Amino acid sequence: MATSGMPLFIDNVPVFLVYFGYALFCFFYFRVNLKYFLPFLLFFAAILFVQFLNTGQHYLLTAVAQLMILLTGVITVDVLKDRFVSSFLQIMTYIAVISLIFFIPIYIQPSLTDFLIANFPIHVPIEKESYGIRQIIHSFLFFNFTPDFNFRVRNVGPFWEAGVYGGYLMVTLILNTIKEKSVFNRRGLLFIFCILTTFSTTAYLALFLFIGIYYAVKIGSPILRALSILVFAIGFGYAYSELEFLGSKIEDEMKLVAYDAQVQGGNSRMASAYLDIVELNENKLYIFFGRGNHPEHRVATRDKAVQRNNGTTDVIAVWGIPFFICYVLLMGRSIRSLCLYYGEKTFLALLFVIIMLTLGVSEPYFRFGFFYALILLYIPYEQALRKEEENEENFQPALA
Repeated sequence: MATSGMPLFIDNVPVFLVYFGYALFCFFYFRVNLKYFLPFLLFFAAILFVQFLNTGQHYLLTAVAQLMILLTGVITVDVLKDRFVSSFLQIMTYIAVISLIFFIPIYIQPSLTDFLIANFPIHVPIEKESYGIRQIIHSFLFFNFTPDFNFRVRNVGPFWEAGVYGGYLMVTLILNTIKEKSVFNRRGLLFIFCILTTFSTTAYLALFLFIGIYYAVKIGSPILRALSILVFAIGFGYAYSELEFLGSKIEDEMKLVAYDAQVQGGNSRMASAYLDIVELNENKLYIFFGRGNHPEHRVATRDKAVQRNNGTTDVIAVWGIPFFICYVLLMGRSIRSLCLYYGEKTFLALLFVIIMLTLGVSEPYFRFGFFYALILLYIPYEQALRKEEENEENFQPALA
């Protein structure tokens, strides 16, 4: 989690090396079995090898780093096995509660921000420069103050941006719903409330989509089902038209695609998608193997190093269309295995994929180790299901 969204640990080479060292220790201590992960590992390594041949020696470190990120996800999955979801939900519960402890008083009294920054004992300022402007993120480890926090008071949690926190909370809400077979349980209400405090455009859209479709499918009565769909449609339409950070924000981004693409290198959802798709036409090899993860091979704009927001099209541009298809199918398979393991309806697998691709439009989630772990969850959970079936078969003759 720390290296998959928290600014104190992202792009921090010493921290990542320590984490990878710990992962290697777990690999040997827990005797991680790579047998079932091997097909995906070989597929991933083959793409990296083709990208290395196409780009040259300077890509070697990038390729090694990408392989290390994937391996940390693989080791985590094999060590935790079918405890992965429970462990993740527990961590996110702590994060949600702590973030609210910070956010609610600050939202009520914004002047507390300066007091905490000046006096909080665990305080790490993270300096970054963007277009000549110095920006500072104030990190309290489990809660961050973004550079624009005083202008937009939003619950960022420990992540680099409120939208990222909203995305992780949506993943948490869906996994919790699968485990508990209900959206509105105690933990579910906590996660929903936290999502609302992020004021994130994409997280709100995903939340409307998830709750609306979940209950539209789950409700048995056709009348109640139609009523739930109607309420969802009215609520979504009202939110889109009345909330400034929904409708107008999306429309403004559509108008500024050309400017964002050429001047800022794709520093918006729509401009990112546009440039990612354009890049596929630069080299026929990119369609099948991607351009690679090094920014030097992006389209020639004024800013190649900028973080492109659209994570969904980023997967296609970086890794190619076959990898994207494989990624989506494994994501669906993993969530389906969770549904079967916890006894929930399997339509949630498709719904999860749709929501994740929607969330991915806003943030580059899919490049992080956590999401590699997420798409490989089918391995331990399918194994657990097979063991349960074997135990039932062995138990029945004994009763007879």
